[in-house]
Amino acid sequence: MTYQVALLDVDGTLRHKDRWNDGALELIDDLHSAGVRVALCSGRTTGSMVDLVREVPHVDYLASSSGATALRRTADGWEVLGHRPLPVEAVAGALESARARGFEVWAFTDREWLVAEETDWALTEASYIGDTPRVADLAAHAGRIGKVLYLLQDPTHAEVVKGFSQWPGTEIVKSGEHYIDLVSTQAHTAKGGDLILEALGVDWDRVIAIGDGENDRGMLSLAGLAVCVTPMTADNLDPDDGTRVRRNAADTAQARDIVAEYLDAAGRKLTAAADPLP
Repeated sequence: MTYQVALLDVDGTLRHKDRWNDGALELIDDLHSAGVRVALCSGRTTGSMVDLVREVPHVDYLASSSGATALRRTADGWEVLGHRPLPVEAVAGALESARARGFEVWAFTDREWLVAEETDWALTEASYIGDTPRVADLAAHAGRIGKVLYLLQDPTHAEVVKGFSQWPGTEIVKSGEHYIDLVSTQAHTAKGGDLILEALGVDWDRVIAIGDGENDRGMLSLAGLAVCVTPMTADNLDPDDGTRVRRNAADTAQARDIVAEYLDAAGRKLTAAADPLP
Protein backbone atom coordinates (compact mmCIF):
# COMPACT_ATOMS: atom_id res chain seq x y z
CA MET A 1 0.00 0.00 0.00
CA THR A 2 1.25 3.47 -0.90
CA TYR A 3 0.38 5.93 1.84
CA GLN A 4 -0.03 9.56 0.85
CA VAL A 5 -1.20 11.44 3.97
CA ALA A 6 -0.46 11.14 7.68
CA LEU A 7 -2.89 12.49 10.30
CA LEU A 8 -1.08 12.85 13.62
CA ASP A 9 -2.53 13.71 17.01
CA VAL A 10 -0.42 16.13 19.05
CA ASP A 11 -0.75 16.02 22.85
CA GLY A 12 0.24 12.66 24.26
CA THR A 13 1.05 11.25 20.82
CA LEU A 14 3.76 13.73 19.73
CA ARG A 15 4.15 16.08 22.69
CA HIS A 16 3.85 16.33 26.45
CA LYS A 17 3.06 19.83 27.67
CA ASP A 18 5.77 22.03 26.13
CA ARG A 19 8.16 19.45 24.69
CA TRP A 20 8.25 17.00 21.79
CA ASN A 21 8.31 13.32 22.68
CA ASP A 22 11.34 11.24 21.72
CA GLY A 23 11.03 10.32 18.05
CA ALA A 24 8.23 12.80 17.25
CA LEU A 25 10.12 15.21 15.03
CA GLU A 26 12.01 12.31 13.46
CA LEU A 27 8.65 10.67 12.62
CA ILE A 28 7.54 13.83 10.82
CA ASP A 29 10.83 13.92 8.92
CA ASP A 30 10.49 10.23 7.96
CA LEU A 31 7.04 10.81 6.55
CA HIS A 32 8.10 13.89 4.62
CA SER A 33 11.13 12.08 3.18
CA ALA A 34 8.81 9.31 1.98
CA GLY A 35 6.61 11.80 0.11
CA VAL A 36 3.77 11.57 2.64
CA ARG A 37 1.92 14.82 3.37
CA VAL A 38 1.81 15.53 7.11
CA ALA A 39 -1.17 16.96 8.98
CA LEU A 40 -1.40 17.58 12.73
CA CYS A 41 -4.90 17.04 14.16
CA SER A 42 -5.48 18.29 17.68
CA GLY A 43 -7.90 19.64 20.23
CA ARG A 44 -5.68 22.73 20.55
CA THR A 45 -6.64 26.19 19.39
CA THR A 46 -5.73 27.32 15.88
CA GLY A 47 -3.30 29.89 17.30
CA SER A 48 -1.52 27.22 19.31
CA MET A 49 -1.21 24.90 16.31
CA VAL A 50 0.15 27.61 14.04
CA ASP A 51 2.72 28.57 16.68
CA LEU A 52 3.67 24.93 17.24
CA VAL A 53 4.63 24.27 13.61
CA ARG A 54 6.43 27.57 13.05
CA GLU A 55 9.72 25.67 13.24
CA VAL A 56 8.37 22.44 11.70
CA PRO A 57 8.20 23.18 7.96
CA HIS A 58 7.29 19.64 6.93
CA VAL A 59 3.78 19.98 8.37
CA ASP A 60 1.49 20.94 5.48
CA TYR A 61 -1.97 20.85 7.08
CA LEU A 62 -3.58 21.42 10.46
CA ALA A 63 -6.89 20.44 12.04
CA SER A 64 -7.53 22.39 15.24
CA SER A 65 -10.31 22.46 17.85
CA SER A 66 -10.77 18.67 17.65
CA GLY A 67 -11.57 18.83 13.95
CA ALA A 68 -13.81 21.89 13.92
CA THR A 69 -11.29 23.82 11.79
CA ALA A 70 -8.89 22.66 9.05
CA LEU A 71 -6.10 24.78 7.56
CA ARG A 72 -3.52 24.56 4.77
CA ARG A 73 -0.04 26.11 4.81
CA THR A 74 0.52 28.62 2.00
CA ALA A 75 3.31 31.02 1.13
CA ASP A 76 1.34 33.75 2.89
CA GLY A 77 0.47 31.83 6.05
CA TRP A 78 -2.36 29.48 7.00
CA GLU A 79 -5.54 29.35 4.91
CA VAL A 80 -8.77 28.02 6.47
CA LEU A 81 -10.06 25.08 4.41
CA GLY A 82 -13.22 24.73 6.44
CA HIS A 83 -14.82 25.51 9.78
CA ARG A 84 -17.72 23.66 11.41
CA PRO A 85 -19.49 25.81 13.98
CA LEU A 86 -21.66 24.17 16.60
CA PRO A 87 -25.42 24.73 16.46
CA VAL A 88 -26.22 27.96 18.31
CA GLU A 89 -28.64 26.13 20.61
CA ALA A 90 -25.91 23.65 21.56
CA VAL A 91 -23.54 26.46 22.54
CA ALA A 92 -26.29 28.10 24.60
CA GLY A 93 -27.09 24.81 26.31
CA ALA A 94 -23.44 24.05 27.01
CA LEU A 95 -22.83 27.44 28.56
CA GLU A 96 -25.94 27.11 30.74
CA SER A 97 -25.07 23.57 31.88
CA ALA A 98 -21.53 24.63 32.76
CA ARG A 99 -22.80 27.65 34.67
CA ALA A 100 -25.28 25.51 36.62
CA ARG A 101 -22.61 22.99 37.68
CA GLY A 102 -19.80 25.49 38.22
CA PHE A 103 -17.54 24.23 35.42
CA GLU A 104 -15.12 26.56 33.67
CA VAL A 105 -15.55 26.52 29.88
CA TRP A 106 -13.60 27.95 26.94
CA ALA A 107 -14.75 28.44 23.36
CA PHE A 108 -12.76 28.05 20.13
CA THR A 109 -13.61 29.72 16.82
CA ASP A 110 -11.73 29.19 13.56
CA ARG A 111 -9.05 31.62 14.72
CA GLU A 112 -9.68 32.63 18.36
CA TRP A 113 -9.62 31.18 21.86
CA LEU A 114 -12.35 32.88 23.89
CA VAL A 115 -12.76 32.86 27.68
CA ALA A 116 -15.35 34.47 29.94
CA GLU A 117 -12.61 35.62 32.33
CA GLU A 118 -8.85 35.35 32.64
CA THR A 119 -8.46 32.52 35.17
CA ASP A 120 -5.33 30.87 36.55
CA TRP A 121 -6.12 27.81 34.45
CA ALA A 122 -6.29 29.87 31.26
CA LEU A 123 -3.03 31.65 32.08
CA THR A 124 -1.28 28.34 32.80
CA GLU A 125 -2.55 26.87 29.53
CA ALA A 126 -1.42 29.94 27.61
CA SER A 127 2.08 29.62 29.06
CA TYR A 128 2.80 26.39 27.23
CA ILE A 129 0.53 26.23 24.16
CA GLY A 130 1.76 29.41 22.48
CA ASP A 131 -1.63 31.13 22.26
CA THR A 132 -3.40 33.84 24.26
CA PRO A 133 -7.13 33.84 25.05
CA ARG A 134 -9.39 36.83 24.54
CA VAL A 135 -11.92 37.70 27.25
CA ALA A 136 -15.37 37.91 25.67
CA ASP A 137 -19.05 37.21 26.11
CA LEU A 138 -19.06 33.64 24.82
CA ALA A 139 -22.78 33.64 24.02
CA ALA A 140 -22.30 36.62 21.72
CA HIS A 141 -20.01 34.51 19.50
CA ALA A 142 -22.21 31.40 19.44
CA GLY A 143 -22.49 31.37 15.64
CA ARG A 144 -18.69 31.16 15.25
CA ILE A 145 -17.81 28.65 17.97
CA GLY A 146 -16.63 25.26 16.70
CA LYS A 147 -15.75 23.78 20.07
CA VAL A 148 -16.76 24.29 23.68
CA LEU A 149 -14.21 22.89 26.13
CA TYR A 150 -15.28 21.90 29.64
CA LEU A 151 -12.47 22.00 32.21
CA LEU A 152 -12.69 19.50 35.04
CA GLN A 153 -10.94 20.07 38.37
CA ASP A 154 -11.88 16.49 39.24
CA PRO A 155 -11.48 13.94 36.39
CA THR A 156 -14.41 11.94 37.79
CA HIS A 157 -16.67 14.81 36.69
CA ALA A 158 -16.24 13.60 33.10
CA GLU A 159 -19.27 11.35 33.48
CA VAL A 160 -21.28 14.31 34.77
CA VAL A 161 -20.52 16.30 31.62
CA LYS A 162 -21.20 13.31 29.38
CA GLY A 163 -24.58 13.07 31.05
CA PHE A 164 -25.60 16.53 29.92
CA SER A 165 -28.28 16.75 27.23
CA GLN A 166 -26.99 15.65 23.84
CA TRP A 167 -27.83 18.31 21.28
CA PRO A 168 -28.60 17.09 17.74
CA GLY A 169 -25.54 17.05 15.50
CA THR A 170 -23.05 17.22 18.39
CA GLU A 171 -20.74 14.93 20.34
CA ILE A 172 -19.37 15.15 23.89
CA VAL A 173 -15.93 13.55 23.89
CA LYS A 174 -13.09 13.23 26.40
CA SER A 175 -9.92 14.85 25.00
CA GLY A 176 -7.69 14.70 28.09
CA GLU A 177 -7.69 13.87 31.80
CA HIS A 178 -9.22 17.25 32.67
CA TYR A 179 -10.83 18.12 29.33
CA ILE A 180 -14.17 17.34 27.69
CA ASP A 181 -15.01 18.63 24.20
CA LEU A 182 -18.36 19.55 22.74
CA VAL A 183 -17.98 19.52 18.94
CA SER A 184 -20.14 18.83 15.92
CA THR A 185 -20.61 15.21 14.91
CA GLN A 186 -18.94 16.04 11.58
CA ALA A 187 -15.85 17.36 13.35
CA HIS A 188 -15.62 14.37 15.68
CA THR A 189 -16.10 11.74 12.96
CA ALA A 190 -12.63 12.29 11.48
CA LYS A 191 -11.07 15.03 13.65
CA GLY A 192 -10.90 17.29 10.58
CA GLY A 193 -9.08 14.73 8.49
CA ASP A 194 -11.95 14.51 6.01
CA LEU A 195 -11.58 18.20 5.09
CA ILE A 196 -7.85 17.71 4.50
CA LEU A 197 -8.33 14.57 2.40
CA GLU A 198 -11.02 16.28 0.35
CA ALA A 199 -8.61 19.14 -0.41
CA LEU A 200 -5.95 16.63 -1.48
CA GLY A 201 -8.21 14.18 -3.31
CA VAL A 202 -6.99 11.24 -1.22
CA ASP A 203 -8.99 8.22 -0.02
CA TRP A 204 -8.87 6.94 3.56
CA ASP A 205 -7.11 3.72 2.59
CA ARG A 206 -4.07 5.87 1.68
CA VAL A 207 -3.93 7.42 5.16
CA ILE A 208 -1.73 6.77 8.17
CA ALA A 209 -3.33 7.95 11.43
CA ILE A 210 -1.62 8.02 14.83
CA GLY A 211 -3.38 8.92 18.08
CA ASP A 212 -3.73 8.09 21.75
CA GLY A 213 -7.15 9.30 22.88
CA GLU A 214 -10.91 8.97 22.62
CA ASN A 215 -11.09 12.02 20.34
CA ASP A 216 -8.74 10.25 17.88
CA ARG A 217 -10.99 7.23 17.53
CA GLY A 218 -12.75 8.46 14.39
CA MET A 219 -9.69 9.13 12.26
CA LEU A 220 -7.97 5.97 13.54
CA SER A 221 -10.99 3.84 12.64
CA LEU A 222 -11.09 5.23 9.09
CA ALA A 223 -7.37 5.15 8.25
CA GLY A 224 -5.73 2.51 6.10
CA LEU A 225 -2.97 2.24 8.71
CA ALA A 226 -3.88 3.12 12.30
CA VAL A 227 -1.21 3.24 14.99
CA CYS A 228 -2.81 3.42 18.43
CA VAL A 229 -0.52 4.85 21.09
CA THR A 230 -1.12 3.88 24.73
CA PRO A 231 -3.69 4.28 26.30
CA MET A 232 -5.62 3.93 23.02
CA THR A 233 -5.66 0.41 21.58
CA ALA A 234 -6.89 -1.09 18.33
CA ASP A 235 -9.60 -2.94 20.27
CA ASN A 236 -11.29 0.44 20.94
CA LEU A 237 -11.73 1.30 17.25
CA ASP A 238 -14.83 0.81 15.13
CA PRO A 239 -15.19 -2.67 13.59
CA ASP A 240 -12.98 -3.24 10.54
CA ASP A 241 -13.90 -4.94 7.28
CA GLY A 242 -10.49 -6.57 7.13
CA THR A 243 -8.94 -4.09 4.69
CA ARG A 244 -7.27 -1.85 7.28
CA VAL A 245 -4.06 -2.33 9.24
CA ARG A 246 -4.20 -1.62 12.97
CA ARG A 247 -1.21 -1.66 15.31
CA ASN A 248 -0.59 -0.76 18.95
CA ALA A 249 2.42 1.24 20.16
CA ALA A 250 3.63 1.89 23.68
CA ASP A 251 5.01 5.34 22.82
CA THR A 252 5.98 7.73 20.04
CA ALA A 253 9.29 6.02 19.33
CA GLN A 254 7.58 2.66 18.78
CA ALA A 255 4.93 4.31 16.62
CA ARG A 256 7.74 5.69 14.46
CA ASP A 257 9.24 2.20 14.09
CA ILE A 258 5.86 0.76 13.06
CA VAL A 259 5.33 3.46 10.43
CA ALA A 260 8.85 2.83 9.10
CA GLU A 261 7.95 -0.83 8.50
CA TYR A 262 5.14 0.14 6.17
CA LEU A 263 7.03 2.92 4.42
CA ASP A 264 9.85 0.47 3.75
CA ALA A 265 7.42 -2.20 2.55
CA ALA A 266 5.99 0.26 0.04
CA GLY A 267 9.48 1.14 -1.19
CA ARG A 268 8.98 4.79 -0.19
CA LYS A 269 11.38 5.33 2.70
CA LEU A 270 13.60 7.71 0.75
CA THR A 271 11.59 8.19 -2.44
CA ALA A 272 9.21 11.10 -3.01
CA ALA A 273 5.84 10.40 -4.60
CA ALA A 274 5.93 10.12 -8.37
CA ASP A 275 2.84 12.32 -8.60
CA PRO A 276 3.19 14.95 -5.84
CA LEU A 277 -0.01 16.03 -4.14
CA PRO A 278 -1.05 19.68 -4.31
